[in-house]
Amino acid sequence: MDYKLVSMIYWRALIKGETFWQAPKKLDTFVVIHEKAAGLFILLKESAEQMLIPMAQDNDGDRSSGEIRSKNEANARAVSSLIQFLTSQEIALSDGHRRGYLNLELRLLHHECCNALVNVGGAKMLKPQNIEEEPTRPSRRGSIDNFGDLANKTGGATGLAEYRAPIMPLDKRHLKKGRFTDLLNGPLKQAVLRQPLIHATDSLARARLMFGGGQGGGGYVDSTARVILAIYSQMCVFYGQSFLFPIIESLGEMLDINPPSTPPSLPSDDSNPHNLGVDESFWVCIERIHTAAKSFDRELWAEQREGSVRVWEILVGTGSITSLTLAKDRRLRFFQELEEKGEAAILRALDTLSTHIQWILVTGGESMLATGGGKRLGLPNMTSQSNGPYNIPGGSSLEATNSPAVKALTFCLRAQFINIQNALTPQSSSAFWTALSMRLYDILCARLLQHYTVTTVGAVILSRDVEALRSVAMLTGTDHSHWDMLRELLTLYMTPPDALKTMLVGPDGKGLFARAGKDQSLVFMSRRNDYRYKSGQVWRTNNWATGLLEELGVQDPTDGPVNIGLYSAENQRNKS
Repeated sequence: MDYKLVSMIYWRALIKGETFWQAPKKLDTFVVIHEKAAGLFILLKESAEQMLIPMAQDNDGDRSSGEIRSKNEANARAVSSLIQFLTSQEIALSDGHRRGYLNLELRLLHHECCNALVNVGGAKMLKPQNIEEEPTRPSRRGSIDNFGDLANKTGGATGLAEYRAPIMPLDKRHLKKGRFTDLLNGPLKQAVLRQPLIHATDSLARARLMFGGGQGGGGYVDSTARVILAIYSQMCVFYGQSFLFPIIESLGEMLDINPPSTPPSLPSDDSNPHNLGVDESFWVCIERIHTAAKSFDRELWAEQREGSVRVWEILVGTGSITSLTLAKDRRLRFFQELEEKGEAAILRALDTLSTHIQWILVTGGESMLATGGGKRLGLPNMTSQSNGPYNIPGGSSLEATNSPAVKALTFCLRAQFINIQNALTPQSSSAFWTALSMRLYDILCARLLQHYTVTTVGAVILSRDVEALRSVAMLTGTDHSHWDMLRELLTLYMTPPDALKTMLVGPDGKGLFARAGKDQSLVFMSRRNDYRYKSGQVWRTNNWATGLLEELGVQDPTDGPVNIGLYSAENQRNKS
């Protein structure tokens, strides 16, 4: 029954590396011995208390209602002293057991969790930040130099020093070397994600046997709350800083924002859409991490789940407001940091998608026309003076409904949407796709307003392209009004010059000037192919445009530098 002997046996199995798998069994034995010892003290005290119960019997052995025979005063004092002695010994033994148990439990939990990862990815996966443990703080009963010293310098009770698990994060370089497939088949495998939670629930069960359940459980309320808080805090550190956080950071760093240096091949093969720099496995990893976080909260915290015997229920049962508050704060910090790192990885994916969208839409579309790829559409070859793919001469035949770049891009985006929808919650996928819609709008409009000119025939293709992009952008999301405004502005390229004033001003002043703004309407109108003409080496505004501006009483905003950022999707939303 000596807890020191059991502790040293367990210590040898755990720390010396001898039969590591037997450590949990030996700790279970430790708990059983404590429980049996507590039961023995209860039986002894109950037997002693029976000696103080008044007995009332007559000479024939029948009960007498009036006669009471009591113990003499000397025997009563002796029995009372015996009960006090048994109580003090029980407290001393229980305190000793519990002091040793908590350190052993925390150490076993840390080693089991780390061992689960080592078995999956090898020792290279773990990168210890601090091999040596931090010095322990002196306790009320004495101090210990290190975790192997069982002698108390001050002569108080002995026991293991307070264990503080070192932070051993996964090696991100090793994770990135293995890429997404090794992550899914290794640390993010469902069985590996569950294993630390299984060990933690075993620790909670042993802690309740060792310390009781708090109120109504016959245990020490403060001690129960303290040990449950210690186990939960250690698990938050391990599951976050050592396990999930390095994986999330590695996911973002594995994405290459820069698109390929060579233009994409258009028209593309519809059977194999480009991943736009974000592999499908990336979103599967995000979904696994999200599921793991929910399992962590459900299996350990389990708020409002009566009968779960998890952290929240145990702490509420103890009535320890301080421990419950500290546990809530630890849980909040865990999920806040997880959310921040997850958002950083998803924003990296958004940036990667944006650069690859521009790579297909701009680089691919312009390169295809420059190399003669537009001949099958009846389009002329693009030259340095052709001013973009929508500067199509009148009389050109239009066999395709969309430009090859837009057709390929919409196909790729629809394939990405399926992966995103499976990985993120409806609210998150809606916000992500809305942001991507705005990025797509900005890329198209910035290129149009800075480099392209549009003819009447080209406006037909441009309008079809905008409809296709708008359709894929509206797969989910809350606000896509910027696309509706762009559709209205495109009518400026299809309208004869003599009808532009009516369109801009509109009946009762409700034209494009009122809906889109004067500057934005005029800037879009300035990209008409006939708005300017080249005289020698100088670009001049056409006579009809000059007359229209004078008639409207406005200045041409394109005479000076144009801030394209003023016409972004974000500004459109702010105005509305």
